[in-house]
Amino acid sequence: MKRHIIYTLLSVLLLFAGWGCRNSDLWDDVPSPIAEFINRYFPYSELSSVSDNGSSYHIRIDDGPGLTFSSDYSWESIDGYGMPLPQVLLFDQLPPKLYNYIQETEQLNGVFSLERNKDYYLVTLMDTTLKYVIESGELSEVIHNA
Repeated sequence: MKRHIIYTLLSVLLLFAGWGCRNSDLWDDVPSPIAEFINRYFPYSELSSVSDNGSSYHIRIDDGPGLTFSSDYSWESIDGYGMPLPQVLLFDQLPPKLYNYIQETEQLNGVFSLERNKDYYLVTLMDTTLKYVIESGELSEVIHNA
């Protein structure tokens, strides 16, 4: 009887250990610069998917945002999927003029996605999307969301 209880407890522990390792295996597929980015802005996150198509990495955080990184590990897009993005991320990753505008218009809690390329940044807010042109520093509203 005592052996049966010990074997049952060991089986349960192994089962829980297997569940705990399920998402940690995904971290093995994430390059360290991207892992550092995720840990900095989305600490204690579990990953639900990681894919690498050779030119970019697509990462989905469990019950959180989706992120796309270029092959040089720079973020290209961050989609909160309806949840606002962390303010520290905005402060650290947006050009000062763009961040200051969002702060001055009291919309820091309403940034739902970011996108950037070599020419511009797009910031999706509750009912507008802002476009910031890198070379000129021009800031404009480009879309009024319905």
